[in-house]
Amino acid sequence: MVKAISEKDQDNVEVSMKDQMKKFLIKSLYGFLTVLMFGLGRRTGILDYLQEKAKKQSNTEKISSITFTIEEISENLNLERNYVDAWAHTALECGILEIDDSCERCLRTAPYVYELLINRNQPAYIGDPLGAFYYLAPYQDLILKAFKKDGAIPNFEFTDEVIHDINRMSARFGTLIENIFANNFKDFCEKLHNQGAILAAGCGYGYNLQVWAKKYDKTHFVGIDIDPTAISFAKKMVEENNWNERIEVFEIQINDYAKDTGKKFDLILLNQVLHEMDHDINFRLSIFNSLYSLLKEDGILLVGESMIPDTFASSQKLLLFDVLHKFLEARFANFYNEKTFREFVASIPFRNTEFIKEGGISFWIIRK
Repeated sequence: MVKAISEKDQDNVEVSMKDQMKKFLIKSLYGFLTVLMFGLGRRTGILDYLQEKAKKQSNTEKISSITFTIEEISENLNLERNYVDAWAHTALECGILEIDDSCERCLRTAPYVYELLINRNQPAYIGDPLGAFYYLAPYQDLILKAFKKDGAIPNFEFTDEVIHDINRMSARFGTLIENIFANNFKDFCEKLHNQGAILAAGCGYGYNLQVWAKKYDKTHFVGIDIDPTAISFAKKMVEENNWNERIEVFEIQINDYAKDTGKKFDLILLNQVLHEMDHDINFRLSIFNSLYSLLKEDGILLVGESMIPDTFASSQKLLLFDVLHKFLEARFANFYNEKTFREFVASIPFRNTEFIKEGGISFWIIRK
C-alpha cells in the first residue's frame, strides 16, 4: 500500500517533510555525535582527568562545572592538540561543553554534565548506557550476519570495558528498581534492614548485588551464576568491600543450588536473567519451581525483566531501551510481554503476582 505524502502522526498532527528531516538528519546526527564524543572522552582519559580535577578543587562544595583549556588537556594527557581541539569543538556543539568567559580561551562542562556524564558515583550518572551504545558500533558485522536465515548466533566477544559498562548499566536499572520497591513495600524492607536473607540468582559480575548490599547492610546475601569470569569478579568485589562475613558467591546453576542448600530467603532477585535462559518451557518451569523452594513462606521473588510488547501492539512511551534489548539479543533471547509472562507464572506454584510500573521502570512481585 502506498500512502499519500501528507501524513499525520498518532496524535493526529500533520507531519511535514521539514519535521522528518529535522528528526532523521539533525537530531539523529547530534545524538550520534554526542555518544561519539562522550565515548572518545572516556577512552582518551579526558573525562577521568576532569573528574580528578574536580576532586582536587573541592571536597565539600558541590561541583557545578569544571573549567579547563585545550592546551591543559593536551599536555597533561599527552594528546595531539589539534584532535583535542576538534573533540572540544564538537563537544561544544553537542552541548557537552560551553565556553567559560572567566578566563582566556577556556571551556567548562555544561550544566549537569558533571553529574550525568563524568562522576560515576552520582545516582544520576548515565554514562554506562551511553558507553554501552558507543561500544556496540564495532559489532555491526556480527549483527549483519545474524540477519541471514542460515546465519550463526552472534558471538559478541566483548572487551572487559564493554562488559562492565553493560553490567553497570543493568545495575543502574537495579538501583531504580530498588528505590521503587522500597517505596512500595516499606514494612517488608524494614524487616530486611533489621536482618534478612537475599538471594541474587544470576548475579553476574555483582554490580546489582552491590547496590542491594550497600542499602541493606545487616542482610545476608548469596549470589549465584554460571559464568566463572563473572563470579571471579563478584568475589573480588566482595573482598574489596570487606563483605565476606555476610555475602557468599557461588558458581552454580539455580536448580543445583536449590538441591544443595537448606537455606530459605526473604527476597530473591532475578534481574534480567529469565530471557537468556534455555527456551525450553520445562526448563524454565523447573527454575521457577526451584526458586519457589528457596523462598520463605512470606518471601518475595522480584523479577526484573524487559516486558516487550508485540511489534504491532499499540504504541507505548519509553520503549527505547527495551526494544534495543530485543534487537541485540534477537537470535538467542526469548522475551515475554505482560500477557505471556502472566500465563507463564500461572503454570507454576506461585499464586500472587503483581506488576509494578513507574515511568520506564517495571518489575514483577511474585509471592507464594
